[in-house]
Amino acid sequence: MRGIAVGRAAIPAALVVVLFAAYLLKNGSFGSIQALGITNAALPLALVAAGETFVVLTNGIDLSIGAMVTLANVACADAAAHGHGVLAVALALGVGIAAGLFNGLVVSFTGIAPLIATLATSSIYAGLALFILSTPGGTVPGWLSNSTAGSTHGIPVAVFWLAGAIALGWAILNRLPFGIYLQALGGSESASWSAGVRVVRARILAYVASGVCCSAAGIILAGLTQSGDPTIGAVYLLNGIAAVVIGGTSLVGGVGTIAGSILGAVALALVSAVLQVSGVSTNYQYIVSGLIVIGALLAHSLQAKAELRGLARAPAPTSQEASA
Repeated sequence: MRGIAVGRAAIPAALVVVLFAAYLLKNGSFGSIQALGITNAALPLALVAAGETFVVLTNGIDLSIGAMVTLANVACADAAAHGHGVLAVALALGVGIAAGLFNGLVVSFTGIAPLIATLATSSIYAGLALFILSTPGGTVPGWLSNSTAGSTHGIPVAVFWLAGAIALGWAILNRLPFGIYLQALGGSESASWSAGVRVVRARILAYVASGVCCSAAGIILAGLTQSGDPTIGAVYLLNGIAAVVIGGTSLVGGVGTIAGSILGAVALALVSAVLQVSGVSTNYQYIVSGLIVIGALLAHSLQAKAELRGLARAPAPTSQEASA
């Protein structure tokens, strides 16, 4: 199954290459300003998609991702406006941890389906965000803006954040017991119980991880916009799930990669950039993104069927190979 997950990540990677080539053909060049715009747009979405991936791997879903982004964003901007820069970032991360923990507890101990549970908590978080900051405002320290919206030697800082997120995501899913448990849980909950996996704890931690990623996205958005906005996270709900789907994570759990989801987010950011340089209204972005999601689903389905047929046709190991 791990090989299938890695293979699925090839589709969003190819999509990124195609869209980037289309951008170059339309724009004629690719400078640091364009790179800054695309990567800055992709980074918050990539973090949201990474967080959603943790939950989807468990055969769950988190519909509160947009609201958690908003809540962390306004908490960071409001606290920073009162002169608490470092504390503002810590507070925003704490908000994400608390929101994710609450999601995990509700899903794990109430018996409410994740779809309904996180839809309800999304409303709670959105209300709290409006209570903290009813209109766009607040501020952020200069060092936060420089570490999110700046560039180093012409390379956007967001590129390093994206590369780091891919590396960290790979390590979590492939080297830490937590990531392995998540994939096992999504594959078969009953088998996970039999194997001694602490299913409830793994599921709760998946939602906590989602909250941490969303709060990081909210902090980065505060740095990019240099303010807080009580509606800023709304667009990240559907786009976050779309990036996960494009990235090849199975919506029934068990199979997926963080790298695929991040590449899916980059692909969606490139869609907007290609439409812009083509002179097409970005209002069509949702239509194009929807078509890409459908195409990605079909491609992943065909790829998975082909790989499973290949596994079925593989010769069984001999007794000597099995004992080796």
